[in-house]
Amino acid sequence: MSTSSSAFLALLRFHLGAGARLAGRVVVPVLTAAAAAGMFLGADFLRSLARLLFGAGAGIGSRVVVLLALIGVAQAAVPRIGRGLSGWVRHLPAGPAAQRRAALLAVVLVEVPVLLGFAFLAVAAHGSGTARELALALPLRALAAAAFALPVTRGRLTRWLALGAGVLAGSGALWQPAASAALLLAADLGAGRLRPVGDAPPRRRSADRLLEARIAWRALSWRVAGGYACALLPLAMGWAFVAHNELSPLYQARAALLAGALGVALLFAALGDSLAVLRPAWPWARSLPWSAAQRIRSDALLLGAHALPLVAATAALAPWSRETAAAALAVVALLPPLAVVTAGAVRRAPERRSGAAGEILLYGGFAALLAAVLPWTAGLALVATPWLLLAAARRERRQKVSRWLELHSLAVGDPQSWSA
Repeated sequence: MSTSSSAFLALLRFHLGAGARLAGRVVVPVLTAAAAAGMFLGADFLRSLARLLFGAGAGIGSRVVVLLALIGVAQAAVPRIGRGLSGWVRHLPAGPAAQRRAALLAVVLVEVPVLLGFAFLAVAAHGSGTARELALALPLRALAAAAFALPVTRGRLTRWLALGAGVLAGSGALWQPAASAALLLAADLGAGRLRPVGDAPPRRRSADRLLEARIAWRALSWRVAGGYACALLPLAMGWAFVAHNELSPLYQARAALLAGALGVALLFAALGDSLAVLRPAWPWARSLPWSAAQRIRSDALLLGAHALPLVAATAALAPWSRETAAAALAVVALLPPLAVVTAGAVRRAPERRSGAAGEILLYGGFAALLAAVLPWTAGLALVATPWLLLAAARRERRQKVSRWLELHSLAVGDPQSWSA
C-alpha cells in the first residue's frame, strides 16, 4: 500500500470515528426523542407522514423536506467535525481532495441515524419505489446534504450543485438518480480545498466601521446638548433680527445664512474641544485597520451629522423663498469643509492653550462672514474639502501620541505655589 493510500485510510478512520461519536452523542438522542413523540401521536400519524414523504403521491415538496432535514443535521455536524481541520491534519501526506472527501464521509456518517428513520418511513409507506428509495435516493440525498454543508473554497458553486443533486435524487424515473450522481461528481470536482471552520473571508462589519463613531459619541454624551445651546445663540439672534426688521428677501436670507453658519461654527467648536479633551489620540487607535484619512473622515461625518438640524433651523429663520433656499444650500456646502477642519484641529488641540475651539472659531467665523457677503464662496470651500482632508490626515500621521503633555493650571488653585 502506498504512503498516500495509508495516509488517506488513517485520515478516513479519524474522521469516521469523530462522525460516529457525534452521531451517538447528539443525533441518536434527538432521533429517539422524535420517535417517542411519533409513537405518542399514534400509528396513524406515522403512516400519514410516511405516505406524505415516500408514498405514491409524494412530489418535489417531499424531496425538499427530506433534503432540508438532512442539511440541518449536516450543518450541525460540520462545526464539530471541522474543529481540527487546521491543526495537525494539514501535515498528513494526503491531498486536499482526500481530506475533503474524508470529512464528507464523516458528515454522512453523522446523518446515518436520520437516514435510518427515513428508511423506516419509506418501508412503512409501501410505495412501489421503496427499494430504489433505499438504495439510491436516500444515500444520494445524504451525500448532497454533506456536500452542501461542507466548507470549501468554491462554496457557492458546490452548494448549487448539491441542491440540484438532492432534489433530483427521487424515486421516479431512473435518469433522476443518474443526474443526481453526475451533479455530485461535478460538485466534488469543483469544490476546491477544504476550508477550516471559522476561516471565513475577512469582512468588515458595520459595527466595526462604526466603532470610532461609537467611541466619539460616548466621549461626547451629554455635552452635545451644550454644543447645541451654544449654536442656538446666533440662530436666536438671527431670528430676532429678521422678525423685527422690514427687510427684503435677499437680506433676510443673508441674515439667516450668517446665523446658521455661525451656529455651525460654534457647534463644531464645542464638540471639537470636547473630543480633543475626552478622546485624544492614543496609541491603541493606531493599531486598528484604519488609515489616518479614514479616522479624519469618521470624525467629520459624526460632526456633520450633528450639524444637520442647524441647516433646517437656518431654512426656518426667514420666510421661504428662493433666496432662503440658496442660504440653506450655502450652509450645507460649508458643513464638509468645516467638519474636516474641526477633525484636524482636534489633532493639534493639546499643543495649544486655546485648544481646538480657537482654531475652529477662527476658520469657521471667517467662512461664515465671507459666505454671508459672498455666498458663492461656500461652493469654493466645498471644492477645497479634499485638500483640507489631506492636510488633516497629514496632521494625524505626524502626531506623536506618546508625547508628554503637561497640564496647565492657575497658580491660585495650586497650594504648592504658595510656598514658593
